[in-house]
Amino acid sequence: MKYLCSALIIILLSGCIHTITDDEIKSSYNMPENFRNALYIKDLNDNKTISSYKEPLEEIKSMLPDNSFISILDTASKENPDLLILLSKIKQARYQLKSATGAMIPKISGSLDYSYGENSDGLNGSLSLSWEVDIYGKLDALRKSKKELIKYAEENYVNGQVTLAADTASYYFSIRKSAAQLFFANQILKNHKTIVDIYTQMQNSGLMDESEYISASMDYLNAQNSVQQYQVEVEQNKNALYALINNKDINITIDMVYDTSFAPTIPKINDIPMDVILNRPDVRASVYTLNSELYNHYNKKMSLLPSLSINGNLGQLLASSTGIGDFIWQIVMSLTAPLLNRQELYAQLKIQEETVNQAELSLQKSINTAVSDIENTSFAMLSSNKSYGNTKDILESAKISMDILESRWKAGLIDDVEYLKAQNDFLNAYISFYSAWYENISSSIMLYKAFGGSFSPKQSNGEL
Repeated sequence: MKYLCSALIIILLSGCIHTITDDEIKSSYNMPENFRNALYIKDLNDNKTISSYKEPLEEIKSMLPDNSFISILDTASKENPDLLILLSKIKQARYQLKSATGAMIPKISGSLDYSYGENSDGLNGSLSLSWEVDIYGKLDALRKSKKELIKYAEENYVNGQVTLAADTASYYFSIRKSAAQLFFANQILKNHKTIVDIYTQMQNSGLMDESEYISASMDYLNAQNSVQQYQVEVEQNKNALYALINNKDINITIDMVYDTSFAPTIPKINDIPMDVILNRPDVRASVYTLNSELYNHYNKKMSLLPSLSINGNLGQLLASSTGIGDFIWQIVMSLTAPLLNRQELYAQLKIQEETVNQAELSLQKSINTAVSDIENTSFAMLSSNKSYGNTKDILESAKISMDILESRWKAGLIDDVEYLKAQNDFLNAYISFYSAWYENISSSIMLYKAFGGSFSPKQSNGEL
């Protein structure tokens, strides 16, 4: 009677199991009321209208509308091994749910056996039934835990898409940057070679000091090193890009490599910490992991209580030289209390409590990381916008200055060496510009990752 009363109480209380809510996250996990860099986000949002939610891959395509990049990203999203592994893990999690659901269903087995003897022989058939009645919701908690793990796997897949999109963009635009810098570095190298040739003739004629010749030769060697550096950068990023797309043959065309007007398009971004942080797939994955462990904890807790099992057998002699026998059936209900292994079960419960604690700390870490990423990238994005704008203005001024010097050179007012050195300064301004150009795009990519692949939150369906 005591066990029966306990069972009834647990059945009533089992409905109280709940997953973590938004309000609990806000109150228990140091969720900020406002971002410290809210003013920077406000500056980024100036003169922009609110956009609707986009899937991560579509969001970055709208941010960086480069046809070659979009083509490569489409290939990567289908061929990337890491993404395919994450997709496989979703399928695996779904099968685990089916397995956990199957554990709640009665198990039926059948057998046929034939016996032979001197006096008689016979063919016997039997059916067996075994079923653990889930009176406390222990098995159902395990099933719900697996459902949370499906959500966890799905969020990991989304996070994998965000990471893949960001990496693909970083490698591709780094190739564009380095390829442009390589072009200008080759022009600089050519100019240094011409200067060295001029100085060689002057030195042979005794018209210049040897130190100037040595200095020009060193500049030429440094220019060679710069060319090699940019070639290595292009090659390394190409190889990294091919690894992302599983070494599929694609044509990496850099059709806008010298387009100095290309810049990322950042939509209006959400500045409400709760919505932004819970929009990140890695944070959502941490929440679902915690939910799963809470269900597992309930399962371990209920394992300490007696379990009710129903076992049944049904058999008949199907064929015999002495005739067919009658049905033989048996049904047994048993209430089993864990006694000898109770210490083991209690230890497992305490282990699970620590697992829940670890999941809670992991969620807090995910939230802290999200806040830090958003604070850093919003500041970096605004800073790189200003730096890119300043470098662009410097380049425009360098063009005007170069036009003046070219006119003076054509008029014979300056010699070839002075003109070539001025041209190298101008080409170096282009190289610096492309560094700032890439940093601006790179900052937008990091901002995209910090906001979880979408700057507008997904519409809620009533759950996290």
